[in-house]
Amino acid sequence: MNVLALSDTEKLQLTFRLSQILENWHLEDAEQLQLLGLNGVIKPRHLYKYRRGEHSFDFSEQLLKRAEILVGIDESLGTTFPSNKEYASVWLKRTVKKFKHKTPLELMLSGDAGMTRVWHFLDCTQGWKN
Repeated sequence: MNVLALSDTEKLQLTFRLSQILENWHLEDAEQLQLLGLNGVIKPRHLYKYRRGEHSFDFSEQLLKRAEILVGIDESLGTTFPSNKEYASVWLKRTVKKFKHKTPLELMLSGDAGMTRVWHFLDCTQGWKN
């Protein structure tokens, strides 16, 4: 998706959705900003404005790419744990043997490559696209 193609309403909706996903994963504000690539751009104490739908993120191509990955991870976690949505936040913070005993969250916080790796682990169809 192209950043320029997003309307203001779509930006607000995507911002709200991302905020809800990160809140449901029980992440600290600093972790949320790091996953979004917005640390240093938005102060953690201002995140409440975005969570309430008052403001939308200033979407760049990079942020839009991360948004796609985060939404994909969330949808994959919903498929993996359909009967217990809360387990997604637990899984993100537990070590995984395939990740050399790192947590998925650690990999995701390391950047785009780590986020993509977690997404491909959860949703094998993503690996086939590349």
